[in-house]
Amino acid sequence: MFGYCGKLLYVDLTSGEVETKPLEEETIRKYMGGCTLATRILFDNKAYEADPLGPDNTFVVMTGPLTGTLLPGASRFEIAARSPLSTGIGMSSCGGFFGAELKFAGFDGIVIKGESPEPVYLWINNGEAELRPAGGMWGKHTSETIKTVCEETGEKRARVMCVGPAGENGVLYANILTSGHNAAGRTGLGAVMGAKKLKAIAARGKKKVELFDKAAFMEIREKVLSLYKEDITTIAYNSYGTGGAMGLTSLVSDVPTRNWRKAIWPEGVEKLNGITMADTILVEKAACFACPIACKRVVTIPDGPYKMEKVPGPEYESEAAMGTLQMIDDLEAVTAANILCNELGMDSISAGSSVAFLTECYQSGLIGDNETGGIKLEWGNPELLMQLFRLASAREGIGELLSTGTKRMSEKIGKGSEKFAVHCKGTEAPMHDPRAFHGLALAYTTTPRGACHISHLTMPVEMGLFDYPEFGIKGPYDPLSKKGKADLVAAAEDLGMIVGSAVMCMFAMWPLSVKKHILPALNTATGMNWSLADLREMGARGWYLQRSFANLCGLGAKDDTLPERVTTPHIEGTPTGLDNIVAQVTRMKPPSIPGVKNIAISAIERILPVQKQFVMNLGRVMFTKKLTSDGLRKKGTPDIEYMLREYYTVRELDREGLPRAKKLNEMKLEDIAEALYGKGTASAAETTV
Repeated sequence: MFGYCGKLLYVDLTSGEVETKPLEEETIRKYMGGCTLATRILFDNKAYEADPLGPDNTFVVMTGPLTGTLLPGASRFEIAARSPLSTGIGMSSCGGFFGAELKFAGFDGIVIKGESPEPVYLWINNGEAELRPAGGMWGKHTSETIKTVCEETGEKRARVMCVGPAGENGVLYANILTSGHNAAGRTGLGAVMGAKKLKAIAARGKKKVELFDKAAFMEIREKVLSLYKEDITTIAYNSYGTGGAMGLTSLVSDVPTRNWRKAIWPEGVEKLNGITMADTILVEKAACFACPIACKRVVTIPDGPYKMEKVPGPEYESEAAMGTLQMIDDLEAVTAANILCNELGMDSISAGSSVAFLTECYQSGLIGDNETGGIKLEWGNPELLMQLFRLASAREGIGELLSTGTKRMSEKIGKGSEKFAVHCKGTEAPMHDPRAFHGLALAYTTTPRGACHISHLTMPVEMGLFDYPEFGIKGPYDPLSKKGKADLVAAAEDLGMIVGSAVMCMFAMWPLSVKKHILPALNTATGMNWSLADLREMGARGWYLQRSFANLCGLGAKDDTLPERVTTPHIEGTPTGLDNIVAQVTRMKPPSIPGVKNIAISAIERILPVQKQFVMNLGRVMFTKKLTSDGLRKKGTPDIEYMLREYYTVRELDREGLPRAKKLNEMKLEDIAEALYGKGTASAAETTV
């Protein structure tokens, strides 16, 4: 079987049984792999009926046909289960090396059920697998766990995914770490793994991914590599990491500040962004498997309270969640907080968001010293932030409340706090403000796993960077407009499902053409001879599958909402406009990193024009007219109700937010329709308006 191993590993933690089952070609043709196939497996095991932290919840690790190949960005894998955070579909993507190594070890995916009576880890080695005791690792931080697993297996190059204390203790936004800093961060899947007493999964193998037409595949790879040398986003990611454009996008209030209250904080962004990191603490770049972009940062803090040598630098989401969201402008402190969050095994987005929400509750007088145990919550205090992270991980004191996330905290605190608990379906919003991109606001609202910016390709389109006409996505789109956003988001979600099924890095996907790059890569890898129509159908099928799973978990139209805080103008300040964005361009130059080969000198001549192109695109779609501060504030308010009405029509959802049975049947998901409506009720469902 080309592009696949053709095998799935099934593990019953209750009985300790481990067995191999075939992955059938019929299944591949319909669901491809990654997030779509993982969701199908969850449905088949009725995970929607399971307690998210109970033994009946199914936990799936899934690669795709491109995982482990040499196509740039094809390093990723997907993890899925019923989410303890949203109670719906829990899905998280992860990069690094584990996904490729799992295929090298002989498996396309792992399906895990049950609950072990004692802590264990799963060791997969060249087609064989076994459960081993992990009692000695229980309670250890993630980096120490990875080191211990490698020592016990005798494989220094084994790839390990594991949970930290937060996952063991049932923190609802606990994550899963690989390689110490590559995280499957979202939807609390670390808590699922911890509840099963599964401390880690390790893989090592020598098998290579066999390609249908290797020569043709490698030609596509060369075309992609050539494209990356001139592309704005890949040059910026290589030079400055994911935080490179923070200074630019903050000027249109894309960067959330003081729990989403403040429109802009130029002083803080200046100290935290990727350019400053490149100028100060950056010492190396790092990359995921077979990826030339190397967007990962390696930093050294030579002295002071946060002294560290060659540790992972924070990515944009952490720079914002632990920096601007908290009013902390110390890059070294944010780096230390990010390292601590990774070691404890918590999603940096949800952890930072939870602290910011609780701080505002305290500052607003909604809670006091009695609730916090005497801890006085304040903005701009990195030591306090890290103290709260430790308490949340251990679920001690105020950490018990913090460990539940913003939705449950707001429900317990009440007093209007739900208006500034920034989440959708219980999943805290990523660090991109929906007031800056209204299509993104709609995508936050409708994405089955809750607020998300990487399971679809809405953002690069609204920013004016790329479009994907093969999927019906052709710009330019005015990001501060409701017009056309329903069609855009639906198509962008379908394309995102293909990226997540293949599996590819969303950032590596941005500059690529579906027709020229993705489709031929899939076909030369697998020999499946898929068409563009096949991909569009599979993408839609994946979305309807995930939406229906969420529906079966009890989520629907009532949950397609965003809080008042991010659907009304900022309380403090206003975006500053295009003139100030242009001024940011002059800082753009390749960073100087001692001991590391820099990008070519000619990149200086390339990067300034592409940054200007970025500014012109952003300015063209953002500020086509001069607006007063009041006008810009008003224009920055997304009309969620209007966009949702159009979106429900485009997606053929009923008033309860369920896909109509006819649509599910068109997607070849007849059994899903029966699960939602019951046998013989399809015609009745079609009459619902």
